[in-house]
Amino acid sequence: MNISSSISSLSCTLFLLLCLEPVHAQDSAKKLQEVIITESRTRNLDNVINIHKVPAPVTIIDKKTIAIMGSRRLDEVLREQTGMAIVSDLGSGNRSIGLQMQGFSSEYITILINGQPIAGRNSGNLDLSRISVSDIERIEVIKGASSSLFGSEALGGVVNIITRQQVTQTQALVSLQHGTYKTTDATIEAETPFAKKKGGAWLTANYYRTDGFNVNTKYLREGKTSPPYDNLSFMARTNYDFDKAGSLHFTARYANRHSIMDRSYGAMPTRDVLDEDDLNAMLAHNLKLGVNTRIISRYYFTTYKSSQEVTLRENGITLQNNDFKENIHRVEMQASHDFKPQKLSLIGGAGGAWMQNIAEAKGAGGNMTNYFAYTQASWQPVNALNIIAGFRLDGNSVYGQKVSPAAGISYALNSWLTAKMSVGRGFKSPTYKQLYQVFTNVTQGYTIVGANVFEQSIADLKAAGQVQAVWEIAGAITDLKPETSTSWNGGVIIKPVEKLKINFNGFYNTIYNQIVNQQVGLKKNGSQLFSWFNIAKAYTYGAEAGIHWNPMKGLVISGGYQLLYAKDQTVIDSIKNGGSKYRTVRAPNAVRPAGVSDYFGLPDRSRHMANLQIFYEYKPLGLALSVRMNYRSKAGFQDMDNNGYIDRYDAFVDGFALLNASVQKKILKERLTLQLTAENINDYTDYLMPAQPGRMILAGLVWRCFKQAQ
Repeated sequence: MNISSSISSLSCTLFLLLCLEPVHAQDSAKKLQEVIITESRTRNLDNVINIHKVPAPVTIIDKKTIAIMGSRRLDEVLREQTGMAIVSDLGSGNRSIGLQMQGFSSEYITILINGQPIAGRNSGNLDLSRISVSDIERIEVIKGASSSLFGSEALGGVVNIITRQQVTQTQALVSLQHGTYKTTDATIEAETPFAKKKGGAWLTANYYRTDGFNVNTKYLREGKTSPPYDNLSFMARTNYDFDKAGSLHFTARYANRHSIMDRSYGAMPTRDVLDEDDLNAMLAHNLKLGVNTRIISRYYFTTYKSSQEVTLRENGITLQNNDFKENIHRVEMQASHDFKPQKLSLIGGAGGAWMQNIAEAKGAGGNMTNYFAYTQASWQPVNALNIIAGFRLDGNSVYGQKVSPAAGISYALNSWLTAKMSVGRGFKSPTYKQLYQVFTNVTQGYTIVGANVFEQSIADLKAAGQVQAVWEIAGAITDLKPETSTSWNGGVIIKPVEKLKINFNGFYNTIYNQIVNQQVGLKKNGSQLFSWFNIAKAYTYGAEAGIHWNPMKGLVISGGYQLLYAKDQTVIDSIKNGGSKYRTVRAPNAVRPAGVSDYFGLPDRSRHMANLQIFYEYKPLGLALSVRMNYRSKAGFQDMDNNGYIDRYDAFVDGFALLNASVQKKILKERLTLQLTAENINDYTDYLMPAQPGRMILAGLVWRCFKQAQ
C-alpha cells in the first residue's frame, strides 16, 4: 500500500469512528466556532517571524472567510483581495495561473507553506490552482519587497499559507461540492490529540476535478482554453510536547495533478498531456527558554516533478517531450527574544539550501547552493511609536553575496489615527532556464536561447540552417545580472469609530536589472527567436485604499481600490531620445512618431482595480451570506506593431467586473452545513483570459463529527 492510500484509509477510519460516537452536538459545535484573528492567534509554531512585526503592508485571510466564500483553490481566494490580480501564462498552455501585487508579476512573489518555499515554477509562475484551500488555516500576505526576511524572489511580496497548527479535541469532517463544468471538490479531514494532549495529529485528503472550459469558441474549434484535470492532495501534521525539552512538529504534503489539453484551430489537432507531482515535508523543533525566548530548528525538503508529452492526434506522432524535476533541501535555525521592560523584540536566523534542477532541455538543469542569515529588531520606545529594522545576507554559489535591508515605523498620532511608513530592498537571481536553456516549442516553432550561452548557441543554430536573421537588438545581450528592487510604502489607518477602519497606502517600487525576454530574430520557418535581457530600470507606483466596517452584529462590509502605474524606464527614455526601436507607433491611419503618452505600461497590468465584499452571519438561524464584486480596468496584452512596448493602439484585455455570491445554512445542531455558491453571475468571459470561466453554480455540504467530551 502506498503512502497516499494509507493516509486516505486512516482519515476514513477516524472519521467513521467519530461518527459512531454519541455526540453532544450543541456543546461540541460551540467549541468549533471560529475565533477572531489576533496577534497571539497568528503566531506560527514553526516560525519565529511574527506577521504583525513585518515592516510592510500585511493582509490576513482567515479560514472562516475562505469557507463563507465557497472557494476551492488558492487562486480563487486571492483574486478577490484588494490589489491582487490573477494572470494566466499563455506560453505554458494556460495551465499556470500566477499572482500580481503592486505591479509585480508572479516570479517576484514568494509563495510559502508554513514559512517554507514551494517548488515547481512554470515560466516564473507558481500555479496557485495547484493548492487546495482545504488545507489552509489562514493566508498571510505581505506587499512590497520582503527579501530582508524571506530571501530571493520576494521582490514584490510574500504569500504565506499557514496550515492547521494546534489540535485540541478529536473531531472530523467531510465536505463535497459539485457544479458547473462537472467541477467536484471533496475533502475528508480528521484530527485528534494523544498522550494526554501532549501530542496531536491532523490529516486531510482532497480530490478536485474539472472538465475544463472553452472561452475562445471563435477561434478554438475543438478543445478547451483551460484544460480538464484531476488533482489529488494529502496533508498531515503531528506534534508532541516534551515539556522542558520543547516540542517537535512534523508536516508533510503530497499532491498530484493530471491534465489533458486537446486542441484544434483547424489544422494539426494536438494532445498535450501533463502529469505533476509535488511533495514537501518539514521537521521542526521548537524550544522555549523561559517565557521570552524561542529557538526553532527545522529541516525542509520539497520536490516537484512534471512530465509533458505533446502528440499529433491524427497519428500519435510525438512532437515534444518535457521532463523536469526540482529538489530543494533546506536547513535553518531561528531565535527570538523579548526584552519586556525595554519593549524590544529581536529575531534572527541562519541556514542554507541546496537546489537541484533536472531537465531534458539543453541548459535547463544544474545545481545551486544558497546560504543566508537575517535579523530584525522591533522597538516601542513609547506607547504610540513602534520602530522596526532588519537586514538579510544571502549568498549564492553563482552570484556571491547580497544584503537586503528593511525598516518601518508606525506612530499613533491619537486614538483614531496611525501613520505608517516602510522601505525594503529585494533581489532575485536569474534561473537556469534564463541563463543556459536552449528550448524549441515544436508545436509553435519558436526558440528561446539562454542569455549566457547566446553567442555559441546562435552559431550552432546557424550552422544547422535554422536562422533567417538575427536583429540588431541581439547585440545588447550579455551575461545576466541579478535583479534588485527598492519598495517604499506609506499611509495612514483611520478608526473614527470602534467598528470602522479605513486605510490609505501609497507605494513606489523600482526594479533594477529586470530580466525580460524579447524577440531578437527570425527562424527560417518564420517563427520567432527569443532571448533574455536585463533592462536598466522599471518602476511601479500607485495607491491603495480600503475600508472594513461592522455596522451591526454579524454584518461586515469591506472594500478596496488600487491605482497602479507600471512602466519600463528604458522605454520612456528611448522614446524621448528617439531610439531606433521605440521611435514610432502604428496609429489607425498611419505610422507616426511616438510620444511618451503613447506608452501604456507593462503587460497584464490594470490601471484601476476595485473590490467590494459583504458578509452577513445570523447565528440564531445558522445562516451566512456573502456577495462580492471585483473590477479590473483594461490591461495591455500584446505588442502588435513590434515596436517593443504596449502602446495605446496595441491589443488589450478589456475592463471587466465579476459578481460572486454564496449562502450557507447550518442544520442538525450545526453538524451539517449546506452551501450554494454562484461565481461570475454576470457570465463574463474573454478569449484573452483563458483561465476565467463563465458562470459557475455549485452546491455542497459539510458534515462534522465531534467526539463526546469526557
